[in-house]
Amino acid sequence: MIKRLRKVSLPAVSAAILSCSYHYGRVLGVICFDIGKRTSDQSLVGRNRNRLKWYCLSLRLISATSVLCFCAPHVADIEDLYIWILQFLRLSASLICSICIIVVQIGYEKELLRMINSFLRLFRRVRRLSSLKRIGFGGKREFFLLTIKFICLVYELYCELCQLGNLHTLLRLSTMMLDIILEIGSLMIIHIGFFGYLSVAALYSELNRFVRVELRRQLRSLERPGGGPVSRRQLRIVENRLDECISVYDEIERVGRSFHRLFEFPVLIILIVKIFATTVLSYEVIIRAELYPSKAGMWGLVVKSFADVILLTLAVHEAVSSSRVVRRLSLENCPISDHKEWHVKWEMFLSRLNFFEFRVRPLGLFEVSNEVILLFISSMITYFTYVVQYGIQTNLL
Repeated sequence: MIKRLRKVSLPAVSAAILSCSYHYGRVLGVICFDIGKRTSDQSLVGRNRNRLKWYCLSLRLISATSVLCFCAPHVADIEDLYIWILQFLRLSASLICSICIIVVQIGYEKELLRMINSFLRLFRRVRRLSSLKRIGFGGKREFFLLTIKFICLVYELYCELCQLGNLHTLLRLSTMMLDIILEIGSLMIIHIGFFGYLSVAALYSELNRFVRVELRRQLRSLERPGGGPVSRRQLRIVENRLDECISVYDEIERVGRSFHRLFEFPVLIILIVKIFATTVLSYEVIIRAELYPSKAGMWGLVVKSFADVILLTLAVHEAVSSSRVVRRLSLENCPISDHKEWHVKWEMFLSRLNFFEFRVRPLGLFEVSNEVILLFISSMITYFTYVVQYGIQTNLL
């Protein structure tokens, strides 16, 4: 059993998780394009599907209309302040993110499809550079983050479907189903942000690995034991590799910025709502636990909301840090030829490496980095401590 587990390819499992998430998003009406293989070279490519697009738009509009007509009046009648805040945040975020999804599907359809194809083309270009055949997505870090995200998705769907058990009328059942579709579809925004930034990190990581190992080996081959001249053909091969690396680094940064511009507003909205909902929900679970029959389930929701925020920031941090790794490879110490053209090309390559840096600043308000993760974790721990102390002093615990 252990030997079989060791033979399992982690990148292949990560690719399977991405495939399941892709089909999950299509069912929820969030992903309105199709990814299939070309008949010519069997490479993956994104295609527009009008039927799928209309299915997504119809499902989003029907579920939003149902929530506004049936669920919103019920939320307005809630007298408990904390429950009202939770429901208000949930409905507001769901409706705002649904509007953003519709705008992207209608107004930015071509740009979205172009960006997806750019991601797929980049993975093919990076793997054509390397002499090693790689199948799947990312490495160990990407597999670890994707596994946690997959667990969060399964638990999220389980919690939502558990609400259908106590409904007996067809109207309430259909209304709750549309409410669940709207809410889970809106939460897919933060999951899409996670997958997008993690893809940028995986691209940088694979290209950095090629530069660190194979390109450096080719550069060292230019150094002759007796100081003899290097053939023009060998210089041209390495020069072409340098040009391709510069081009790929440039396209990764361009595609990453395009993804960030397209999804920064809805991701920021759902991120802020997640943080506020986590604080309110944790207060409910700690102070007023007797109102909820399943304390473990409520704590699971708190942990899941907390994990969604942390996973998104970790994916962004992986992308940002991977874009800076190449600066620490000390490639300027590699031996180079005496040809003037090669000197110019080498200087251009090193200057371009220092130029590339992927950054994430949602609406220019702040920069997502490792410090933001630590700040969020420390703030939540401080908040939990304060709530527990408040409950003890007021005899609520």
